Amino acid sequence: SPQDLTVSLIPVSGLKAGKNAPSAKIAKLVVNSTTLKEFGVRGISNNVVDSTGTAWRVAGKNTGKEIGVGLSSDSLRRSDSTEKWNGVNWMTFNSNDTLDIVLTGPAQNVTADTYPITLDVVGYQP
Repeated sequence: SPQDLTVSLIPVSGLKAGKNAPSAKIAKLVVNSTTLKEFGVRGISNNVVDSTGTAWRVAGKNTGKEIGVGLSSDSLRRSDSTEKWNGVNWMTFNSNDTLDIVLTGPAQNVTADTYPITLDVVGYQP
């Protein structure tokens, strides 16, 4: 039967170039569904940092300089499980939960640019 999934990636307002604090929030991911209990999410990048796709590197569109991004540790703590689909590990979360996307690792000196954040989101019915 058809399932519904609404996905919103909302950038944090007021982001600035320069040195940013570790784990600085840069966006939030909101996934809503009235029919699916959970969803899986992975960052899309040529440079995924971990096996579950929850941390990755993104290159600036103009400079090519990379920043490390990923799901916040608070978001990761709320994960329900890790599932394998098509040979790839996905972390799953409750539908209607909001996840924070943050700068990962130590404080980063972010060059002024546009950094495209792309995610795969799948509905999951345990």
